[in-house]
Amino acid sequence: MTVVVGTGGVLDRFGQKVTVEDPATVLGWDLAISEVLDHRGDPDVRLTELTARDEAFVMGLIVTLADSVLGGDDPRSPTVRDALRELQGRCGGATVRERDHAAAVADLVEGEFSRSAARWEAVAEAHPHDVVATRVAHFVYLHVGDDEGRLRASTAVLDRLTPADPGYGVAAGQHAFALEEVGRLEEAEWFGHCALEVDPVDVWALHALAHVYETRDLQEEAVAFLRETRPGWIERDHLALHLEWHLALRLLAGGAFDECLALVDGRLATTDRAFGLTDLTSLLWRLELAGCEVGDRWPELTSKWRRHDQLHTTGFLDLHAALAFAACPDDPGAEAFWVGLDSCHRDETSENARTFDEVVRPLAVAIRDHRSGRHTEASDVFRKLAGSIHRVGGSHAQRDLFVRTADASQNLAEPSITESPS
Repeated sequence: MTVVVGTGGVLDRFGQKVTVEDPATVLGWDLAISEVLDHRGDPDVRLTELTARDEAFVMGLIVTLADSVLGGDDPRSPTVRDALRELQGRCGGATVRERDHAAAVADLVEGEFSRSAARWEAVAEAHPHDVVATRVAHFVYLHVGDDEGRLRASTAVLDRLTPADPGYGVAAGQHAFALEEVGRLEEAEWFGHCALEVDPVDVWALHALAHVYETRDLQEEAVAFLRETRPGWIERDHLALHLEWHLALRLLAGGAFDECLALVDGRLATTDRAFGLTDLTSLLWRLELAGCEVGDRWPELTSKWRRHDQLHTTGFLDLHAALAFAACPDDPGAEAFWVGLDSCHRDETSENARTFDEVVRPLAVAIRDHRSGRHTEASDVFRKLAGSIHRVGGSHAQRDLFVRTADASQNLAEPSITESPS
């Protein structure tokens, strides 16, 4: 019999009412959310098992579906569509809060990312201690490159919490990142350290501080900070490679190419997650822009993209795959990638489809033109898209790759035939 989650009902560790048949399900839910917030373990596996065992449990599907779509899984796939139908079928016995979560997930699956983030913001406003709502809204805004939306959301969350609340540290770490992305660096650093006072290994707060050092171009401080904190974050396997990438950016800036290449070599064989591949791809491309010879590393990396099924769903991922296939135009998967990119989302009108049409496809072509030496053509596209590149998502530090590529093409472009010789 489904537990009625009214006063005295089943609460998770953040005080949120959870619909379940078996009260023990909430213990597994609490553990899974801890893994999610810690960026480690296999919370999706745990939540899938809990969902299969408890037919009333709703929140597990909400988290796994949101992570699936934001992670690059095809929302049109039978797996995702079946899971969404299962979620909606369970909502008859769910709380209003859980049904609002489900509506936000449905928007996400439909490619209406900003609308889904707004729904999660509304959930967080009504339920200040709902860390799932605040976390997913934060990451959806990162997904669409909406810095102001993310800052607005994180500011509102902190306005509703006190340092004694169980989700305060998480919220402070998210706010630190939001502040950094709009250039409010002193505040970002302060809130990052507030989060670390709650949890000294709050990996998202550490990540926010890495961004602060990167934005300030503090070479020695950044390297020291990341090396000193590495024993804590290296075990957080869902973000460890990305923090190594941040370290590599500073090493690259200091000309330590061999250390950067060693990082690629140490990670390449074991990295399969799409966002892990973006870090390695970005690093190799940046090394070449800096004049480093990367040897024969591109083919192995490109073969990983060729075998990946998380393509043509998320602009950020496709643009990094485009870097690899541009570097290896003869790879067996290159033609299929470019054809797939050209045809995807053509029959859709969602926010995601518009981003692909207006930004992702032309930017990918500019990347290929840059690599093939068509620098004038590439420069023209980069210039036209300069104000729109944020829409592909990611941070300023990640999108800086496209700015650097644009600058390189501009420097290599032939003078216009209309220009008079000096």
